[in-house]
Amino acid sequence: MKFLHTSDWHLGMSFQNTSLIDDQRVFIEQLHNIIKENNVDAVIIAGDVYDSSVSSSSAIELYNMAITKICFEENITTFVIAGNHDGAARLASLNKLLARTNMYVTGKLVRDITPVTIDDTAFWSIPYFNTDEVKALYPEKAEEISSYGMAAMTVCDDIRSKMDKTKKNVVIAHMFVAGSELSDSDRSARVGTSNMVPKSVFEGFEYVALGHIHRPQQVTEHIRYCGSPLVYSFGSEEKYEKSVTIVDTEKMSRVTIPIVPLHKMRTIEGKFEEIMNMPDSDDYVNVLFKDIYVGADIIARVREHFPNAMEIRGKISELSINGESSISSDDINSMSDEEIIISFLKEKYLYEPNEAQVALIKKAIEISEEEVDLS
Repeated sequence: MKFLHTSDWHLGMSFQNTSLIDDQRVFIEQLHNIIKENNVDAVIIAGDVYDSSVSSSSAIELYNMAITKICFEENITTFVIAGNHDGAARLASLNKLLARTNMYVTGKLVRDITPVTIDDTAFWSIPYFNTDEVKALYPEKAEEISSYGMAAMTVCDDIRSKMDKTKKNVVIAHMFVAGSELSDSDRSARVGTSNMVPKSVFEGFEYVALGHIHRPQQVTEHIRYCGSPLVYSFGSEEKYEKSVTIVDTEKMSRVTIPIVPLHKMRTIEGKFEEIMNMPDSDDYVNVLFKDIYVGADIIARVREHFPNAMEIRGKISELSINGESSISSDDINSMSDEEIIISFLKEKYLYEPNEAQVALIKKAIEISEEEVDLS
């Protein structure tokens, strides 16, 4: 059989005060075509269907349209799990009724996870959870569960104890796995490591379909992030080709199918005359002038050529039209947790912590790291 792995749609998201719903609608149209052209038997949506737990009407309408086509018109089995952005209870409304139509929605973690088997493959759904939920579900192991990694291991150990090893076992999860490479829109996952899990959590499974990290990547041979279908930040994420992943369970082979965005997201950098002489474009652009300061007159002139300009900045004195962070993921990956937190306070609140407050930040980081076992 073949299944398609996608995640992190973030329906209803606005970027720099611009709604991305039309961009997301174009992705959904491409997704339907990919499913048809590749004779897919099942679809996995590994969390963060929505960008907010209380979704907009346009986001709900788009989700409804997407699932109706996949499940009802194409009659394809679909698995959906709640991510950290989703409202788990809302997402899983009527899930027992929907299961009769081969749509399996998992909003809240349960102890007795029941697999759904299609041909030679068993699918196990693990929605986003917190450590206390696992302790409550496994009270006999509560004292042993001292970290998020141990909580995840407890859940996966339970699955391993029940799974049929004559089948291909696929886990669907929404987690931050140690060793994953982040993009700029994954910045929140980088601060601290308390919710990071070791790769060993997923030993014994043929494929782990992950959501949460927006950069597509193969963490190990059997652990994969398909990534978000659209670019959701400037910086390093601009360089990644967005895609969905199709897995053939016969040999566990996989291919990635690129997604062509309605608007590209890119950075334009250069001197004023160079940029003004570039072809006009409706891409989402981040404009960086090397030779001039930026004021209202410059912003107006830029928008004549680039109507979807989201950031416009000049040399030394920067005027960002949205106040977003100028730190890239490359910067983040070379910074300590302490430096990231201090930088966030400076950028977001124009506040620099004093020595006593820095000491408290260091202590909090130390406690967080002590709770995580990445072996």
